[in-house]
Amino acid sequence: MTTSSPPMAGETILGVEVNVAKIRAAGYSANTLIGSDVQNDKGARVGAVHDLIIAPKGDVSLAIVEVGGFIGIDSKWVAVPADMFEPGKGGHFVLPKATEEELSKMPSFRYAQ
Repeated sequence: MTTSSPPMAGETILGVEVNVAKIRAAGYSANTLIGSDVQNDKGARVGAVHDLIIAPKGDVSLAIVEVGGFIGIDSKWVAVPADMFEPGKGGHFVLPKATEEELSKMPSFRYAQ
């Protein structure tokens, strides 16, 4: 992951009695990430972000990436550690050196029942 600052995700003013605090949230909106393309460092599309798994302490621990198939048919979900991604330009994320074939060979991710 690169060390550049994440984009500003938004801000709000919190008011408690007469005390007011302004919070600026740096980071990425989950609404923007989910459904976005995942590309490798050569610009080839290797999948799409299906979901984000939030760890108990609040960090994003895994990105669930949909790979293979066509329009969701015969595709599968794989779990990729979030710290392996790099921010890309144009609304996608970069998974350096990844290929769709390699991701397709990973074990399928299944949600707990």
